[in-house]
Amino acid sequence: MSRVFRTLILAASLIFSLSFVLVFFCILLFAQGISPDEVKVHSWPYRPPAPVLKVESNTVEVGVVVRDSKGQIVPDLNQSDFKIYDDGKEQSISAFSVETHLTLTEIRQAAASGKSAPAETLPPRPRYVALVFDDLNTKFGDMRHVQLAAENFVKTGVGPSDKVALFTSSGSETIDFTPNAPEVINAIENLKFRGHSIASPGCPHIMPYDAYEIATEPLPPIGVMAGSPTYVTLVGEAVQCNCIDETNLDIGTCSNQQEQLVQTESKQMWSSIRQMSQDTLNSIQAVVNYLAKRPGDRVLVLASSGFLTGTLETEVDTMVDNALRAGVVINALDAKGLYTELPNQAEMEAQDVDMADAVAVHETESLAPTLTSLTGAMVDFAVGTGGRIFRNRNDLTAGYYSLAAAPHIEYLLGFSPEEARLNGAFHKLKVDVSVPGKFDVEARPGYFAVKREAPIPAAPTTQEIIDEQVKASADVSTAPATASYKLRRNAFGAQELVVQFHVDLQKLPVVQQQDRTLGDMVFVAALYDAKGAFVQGKEAQMSLALKANTLAQLSKTGINASMVMLVFPGAYRLRLVMRENVKGELLAQTDPVTVQ
Repeated sequence: MSRVFRTLILAASLIFSLSFVLVFFCILLFAQGISPDEVKVHSWPYRPPAPVLKVESNTVEVGVVVRDSKGQIVPDLNQSDFKIYDDGKEQSISAFSVETHLTLTEIRQAAASGKSAPAETLPPRPRYVALVFDDLNTKFGDMRHVQLAAENFVKTGVGPSDKVALFTSSGSETIDFTPNAPEVINAIENLKFRGHSIASPGCPHIMPYDAYEIATEPLPPIGVMAGSPTYVTLVGEAVQCNCIDETNLDIGTCSNQQEQLVQTESKQMWSSIRQMSQDTLNSIQAVVNYLAKRPGDRVLVLASSGFLTGTLETEVDTMVDNALRAGVVINALDAKGLYTELPNQAEMEAQDVDMADAVAVHETESLAPTLTSLTGAMVDFAVGTGGRIFRNRNDLTAGYYSLAAAPHIEYLLGFSPEEARLNGAFHKLKVDVSVPGKFDVEARPGYFAVKREAPIPAAPTTQEIIDEQVKASADVSTAPATASYKLRRNAFGAQELVVQFHVDLQKLPVVQQQDRTLGDMVFVAALYDAKGAFVQGKEAQMSLALKANTLAQLSKTGINASMVMLVFPGAYRLRLVMRENVKGELLAQTDPVTVQ
């Protein structure tokens, strides 16, 4: 059988088997009359974990994406084409590998056209993409463009090892990490602007950046027409609007009232703006913390029209620091696109022409610093964590592909820092490409070097425990479950390995919550060849929220989890692992498999 044909069959098998567990359970639950909200199953390909991007045992790994002057990813680079610097000192590259990522759509297209999909199509570790929508600061028009672009990405840009989650600044919409694209798309369609309009009620026209500038600067006493050009211009506009035709007050008294008006409205407006910005930062920080608990690659994509963070610089710096420590990359998409809106022209019929001109000039001059300030935090997030920012372009769909999709080609560089550098401090990294040409090199900006003399062991995560058991060979039997397999031929005559886990619900550790019985289990089937090299694997998670009648029904029969893998003739080692996550009980066994 040709390598191309084998690859195509594997690709088609992947597309089919990614959803097999979920489909199997939908059929099972429907047949038994069980509501879908009582048993939920998610499945994805299993791959052995790769080293995380931090110092461990005196080794640092850095993922690098190289783009040319047109923004296209550069392929076919070698180890000798790279130089890496740790705090300005060149390091010897001790490890080098290349990863090629394709989306599920591209895999399907390759299979349909008879082309071979590269063997490196699947990344060696899971990838978690958190889509964060700033619904507090993104107005309706911008939000609609963002929705359409995000939906397009979720439909066609997700890879086979990607899990996507959705979060909002307001907290109104939340979808946990899932490979279920329709669930995410439905949540995207329901997004709305949840903030409140902030604008001065009349004349003078105080812009958000004006409010920030006036509210945070030392102001002169009332009656002294001094201060920043912004303050003087707005007070002059207010006097022209509200004092020229006033017959009950002298011009001096009215002018003093306008100074008080500008100061009061600016402080009130900035207080509201600052609170919405603080809420947005808090929401993003919560997503960073949540992402930090996930294994593998972690990417946060923030879509926003921008928000002012003056006086919140410390919070922004802290978030960048936390994301760096957690290995979370933050990418930002400016929802305004290519901004062409003109500043408001003062409508001053029968007002002083010179003042109208002064206001128009002020609004024009304020536009640039306003737009820069709105995206300032977004730029800080991207630059500070090794991410990217997409702005000044209207093709937001391309933006999502650029920021949220796994790069088609990624280079992994490894080096061993000097012992003296393992001091717990932050180390700046720089990666250069030594071949001729102009390149944009994307890599994490640095790492925190773990002090080897005082390591702080962290409790292993569920995934780390599963990975350790998959790597082992000894049998473990503390969970109330059994595992078995069989070989069969499908409708195309290809050999399939069918794995089945059977769980005894009467003995399964559970948690009681109101009228539901809760349980959670993870299943893995991993296949190795005769030389011990990993071939393929499947992983699934089953969450139970059973009502009393369903619990009684399934306690009699137990519940099964089935997985299917396409296999070719040869001798294999099959490692089967199941873990329940209430008490941490395990089932692990190794079986020899011979495929004729």
